[in-house]
Amino acid sequence: MLNLKNKLYIATFQNNAVEVAKNYGLGLEFNNTCISETLDSQNREKLLADMKKDFENVGFGTAVLHGPFTEIHPAAIDYRARDLAMMRIEEAYEVCKALGIKKMVVHTGWIPFIYFKEWQAQKGADFWQKFMKDKPDDFSICVENVLDDEPYMLADMMHRIEDPRIKLCLDIGHANAVTSKELPVEVWIKELGPYISHFHLHNNYQDNDTHSDFNTGSMDMDSIFSAIEKYCEADVTFTIEARECENCVKWLLERGYI
Repeated sequence: MLNLKNKLYIATFQNNAVEVAKNYGLGLEFNNTCISETLDSQNREKLLADMKKDFENVGFGTAVLHGPFTEIHPAAIDYRARDLAMMRIEEAYEVCKALGIKKMVVHTGWIPFIYFKEWQAQKGADFWQKFMKDKPDDFSICVENVLDDEPYMLADMMHRIEDPRIKLCLDIGHANAVTSKELPVEVWIKELGPYISHFHLHNNYQDNDTHSDFNTGSMDMDSIFSAIEKYCEADVTFTIEARECENCVKWLLERGYI
């Protein structure tokens, strides 16, 4: 059975996230920098102070940072938009350095009907390799699906990437919400398994990205975890992104996953 012990985080925008993480000995995935303007220089001191306080309160040895995603489009056609994306992601990296965080989640930034999928795959690969060029060997990024409606574009991007520090974050809730019923999330896991380093865990009924708990949605979470165990590396990590995160922790405990 898949073991999530010491590999499980709580996203900080969930209800009572810090308290739940502390009570159950889990880590935090910080969402403090998701909105890009929080990275502005005038906000940095307070941002770091708030994050350090939560980090110390939880007491877990590691954390993950969710980087900014507002208007971040690595495959943008306009070079100025790409420059903005690079600037904001670099600012998020500075936060990682300040807190000793070694893993950052970033979004693909794909917009349907605007970017062709082959363009997105190539330009995404170019952007992330450029970003990682001067980063230390022990730092990694995980590129997360959002509006991606199938796994093959991400697989195409990863085939073009030569840097082993660039991996994927599979958000199973996003995949379930935007994918046809003929393409279950287990197929995403099979297709992308070797590239996945991190998961975002929440459920929904395929009609909206509701960030519901594991029992509230169309996905069979036991089937999801079986696929992860079969197709992914043993060191893959997980973040609960269900708003009622404690319900999910209890679900995992009852079934022996932690």
